[in-house]
Amino acid sequence: MKNMNETVLKTEKLTKNFGALKAVNEVDLDIKRGEIRAIIGPNGAGKSTLMDLIVNRTLSSSGKVLLRGQDITHKKPFKIANMGLCKCFQISRLFSGLTCFENVQIALIKKHGKVYCFRPQRPDYLGDEVMELLDSVGISGQAKEKAAFLSYGDQRRLEIAITLALSPQVLFLDEPTAGVARGEGYALMSMVRDLAVKRDMTLLFIEHDMDIVFNYADQISVMEHGRLIATDVPSQIRENEFVKQAYLGGEI
Repeated sequence: MKNMNETVLKTEKLTKNFGALKAVNEVDLDIKRGEIRAIIGPNGAGKSTLMDLIVNRTLSSSGKVLLRGQDITHKKPFKIANMGLCKCFQISRLFSGLTCFENVQIALIKKHGKVYCFRPQRPDYLGDEVMELLDSVGISGQAKEKAAFLSYGDQRRLEIAITLALSPQVLFLDEPTAGVARGEGYALMSMVRDLAVKRDMTLLFIEHDMDIVFNYADQISVMEHGRLIATDVPSQIRENEFVKQAYLGGEI
């Protein structure tokens, strides 16, 4: 039986100093299994830096990161990914000259530990798994299309499929709806939420679109000047004075 009160990701006084600037200042997060958590705050609040500290793409100045109770603060990013904590970046990082099929195939080859076989001699190697992942994000019909020719929204879908190939238990999304139309943004988040339920994933995402945040997050954490100033359910965050002034024009 699933324990939905289980803490899967926790930070303890996580801090990053850039000289005198505290970009992230003693942040304590507690993310439960299956939760969809949004991180919001003005530009420069420390949101992306916090994500990079958690996956150790940026070295912390102090504090800890725990994944299912295990200290991962100083582990290599690829080892953290292998443990089930993966991140989709704000700017797509695809092999633009390869097809959608090949992009996902390479991720699966890495997952299966066959890194020596970057481009397999058999074009259909792991084909069923590749097509299942492409279908799960709605682009199986574009399997043979080069990533460079996809719309931006479909590139986001492809990047999510590549990340799913690593079987994440905790998935980070950095502004998943940036650069796409409102309708496509809602479609993307609905897809990700459905995938999270189906695959028993926990989601943590940064987003500036408050409609997306309030519609899809179970919990919302608010950052300002590197500090975590509030965490609560969406209905309570709507009443937060800082959120009202920063995002809602002082009115609900």
